Amino acid sequence: MPFAVSDSRPVPLVSPNRICGIDMLRGLAAVLVVFVHAGIPYMTYPLPHLVWPSRDTHPSAIVDAITWCSDGFLMALFFAVAGFCSRGLLIARGDRQFLADRTQRVWWASWVAGLTILPVCLVIWCLGWMADGLYAPHSFLTDSLRPDLEAELYGVGHIWFLQNLYIYCLILYGVSWLSKWRSKWSLVTGRSDGSRPLSHQLSLRSMDLLAHVDRVLDHALLSVWKPFVPAIPCALLLYWDPRIVLGFYQGFIPVLSKLIFFGICFFVGVAMHRQRQQMLKHAQFGRTYLVFAVALFGAALPLIHEFTEGPLGMPILALLAFLLALFAWFATFGLIAVALRSNFGNHPLVRYLSEASYWIYLIHLPFVVLTQIAVAQLSIPALGKFLIAGMTGLFLALLTYDLFVRDTWIGEFLNGHRRPRPPRLMPQAVSVTRPAVALTNSGEWRTKVGSP
Repeated sequence: MPFAVSDSRPVPLVSPNRICGIDMLRGLAAVLVVFVHAGIPYMTYPLPHLVWPSRDTHPSAIVDAITWCSDGFLMALFFAVAGFCSRGLLIARGDRQFLADRTQRVWWASWVAGLTILPVCLVIWCLGWMADGLYAPHSFLTDSLRPDLEAELYGVGHIWFLQNLYIYCLILYGVSWLSKWRSKWSLVTGRSDGSRPLSHQLSLRSMDLLAHVDRVLDHALLSVWKPFVPAIPCALLLYWDPRIVLGFYQGFIPVLSKLIFFGICFFVGVAMHRQRQQMLKHAQFGRTYLVFAVALFGAALPLIHEFTEGPLGMPILALLAFLLALFAWFATFGLIAVALRSNFGNHPLVRYLSEASYWIYLIHLPFVVLTQIAVAQLSIPALGKFLIAGMTGLFLALLTYDLFVRDTWIGEFLNGHRRPRPPRLMPQAVSVTRPAVALTNSGEWRTKVGSP
């Protein structure tokens, strides 16, 4: 039985295949990831296994809570939105174009970023350690770093997101191809299983089983209790490996536990896109979910602090894993519901953030860390340093996007197209006649001219 009053307002959309609330979430997630990295030096209980080039001697409990809170749900939200958008791209362009697009914009982009941005980050890390007296540049990264720093230094850094995302897109492509192969095989051979080879019968029955599981999950994800559906397997994974959320893995090969955990998030987003004609149900109970998320995080934070100080007993670790998983999914579904009900996704600034979100994710880290090193010796509170680092990193990421990416070949490489700069005075004239599409309560598309 629903535990909150349902909102009956329509869900704003940019087009039948693009929902402005999803654009809003993309922009929000990009901003949050900047501030998560901005808060790391000022945490009272830092993330385990994460080496950072600057640590403040007077950390802030407020920054600590903000950073742990954002870290607890941010990547789940990122992958859920990525899954939603990936299936939309697959439907719009077809299998081959989808694979080509993902290969260029995810796989090759990860390599380019790894060969350009990550070396810059390595130099900045060394500069920070030099300022703290932890690294003496007698020979570059050879027998001059502490073993605990060097052990967590080499890897793909924040590019791990693209590594995992491309794997999920390959799986999505494979499932789509198999589904179409099954349909073609059924048309060619008819419905009688007795005339088919045993291997083909097993393949088709496995596809039927997957289809049945999909229907059950679709039904569950449309219910008011949907946060519990992905939270249960995620809690089991966090109990197995808490470092998925409560720490960091630095390396070159994807970690299996993280791959499964965030794969659940990605394919929840895929399932939500399959239900896009029922977005009104996904837009319900957003505020209620967020209230539960705040309560869950309040209960989890003391246990998080205990975890960073030493191993927890099995019952406490199980409780922490369950709280973290529930928090991640109540926050994710709550933000999705609130965003779907919001009209802010049509605001020019939000749409701009959404377009720039990919570049922000790739380029923000050097700017944020350089700012942290620059303000390290200033006699201002940690909260002030956190805000300066976050806002400076975001500003410089947006500035470089506008100057070097938006309407250049780089933007075409990352976003699949260039965003030409509109002539002055045009946006106001266009906004008067641009049609906005909304999903009515009856589930029908309705076009309104002159909507913002």
